[in-house]
Amino acid sequence: MSAPRPISPWWAIALAPVALGMGWLAGGMPGPERPTPAISAASPPAPAIPAAAASAPGETTSPVEARPAEPSAVADARSAVVYSEWTTYDDAVRQSGENGKPVLLDFNADWCGPCQMLKQEVFENAAGAATVKAAVIPVSLVDRVRENGSNAPALEQLQQRFDVQAFPTLVLLVPATGRHVQRVGYAGSDETLRWITETAAQLR
Repeated sequence: MSAPRPISPWWAIALAPVALGMGWLAGGMPGPERPTPAISAASPPAPAIPAAAASAPGETTSPVEARPAEPSAVADARSAVVYSEWTTYDDAVRQSGENGKPVLLDFNADWCGPCQMLKQEVFENAAGAATVKAAVIPVSLVDRVRENGSNAPALEQLQQRFDVQAFPTLVLLVPATGRHVQRVGYAGSDETLRWITETAAQLR
């Protein structure tokens, strides 16, 4: 009995392309379809990047504390100023109790020349009026003795309280404490405005 022949290696080389072709066909054939997972429309948002991580290489960032915007000094100054219109004595006392501003009592008379100059050059002047209204609560107290023979009881009491002997007499008063400073006569617009503003500041 003869021994079996060994398989020639040339056959393996010849069959290699066929095996490769069959493998290619088998890999290219479509298999059973798999369902594609549905993508939700409400996908989760991307995580926020911290400020430190967003900085460029080599840069360092420190956390910034959120602070409310601070108004400028000019806005502060404007908001702090309270402009007071001319009013009655009783209303001025009420306002002073609310905002702490002194009351300016202007004792005057229609026949008094210096009183009219004071009125025109200070109280009716745009810049002077603004200065006065910012510093004090102004009250005009007009004497009517020459015209009517007497004054109203309330005015008469105020004149006696402050010993008004001549016109104009200006009285700066803090109703809450009774502190007051007064001067008689009209010394010009600049001096009058200086006296009103400086004295009012000292009394507050």
